[in-house]
Amino acid sequence: MDEAGHRATSEVDPWSCLVILIDSNLSTSIRNQHLLLELWGAGIRDAKLRDDGEQQWAWYRELFLTMVVEGCNKGAFRPTLSPEDVVDMLLAILAGAMVQRVLQVRAPMPDHFRTALLHLLTQMLGRA
Repeated sequence: MDEAGHRATSEVDPWSCLVILIDSNLSTSIRNQHLLLELWGAGIRDAKLRDDGEQQWAWYRELFLTMVVEGCNKGAFRPTLSPEDVVDMLLAILAGAMVQRVLQVRAPMPDHFRTALLHLLTQMLGRA
């Protein structure tokens, strides 16, 4: 488990845990994001890399899913979608943001993106 994962799992509040994981994702260096995207691309053609990438994705997804399920169990979240669907949507958004950053495509300011993402997640989790 990486540092953000340890910090997130040490938090008591499920929302704070999710914010730590999201902030860690958004603050990952461009170099690391670039390498990750290159590995994903290579995984399209290489079954071993694809399997490794799938295992990493499953591990990363599980961190988020655990936080969402715990939040639901504690009554902090009341999503209208399944926890799995919420997490899959969140990870798709984060992956898309990573592509924008690596390709240096015109994108919203990082603080604006983070604010919008947390607002959307609040709604998806029924936390509003």
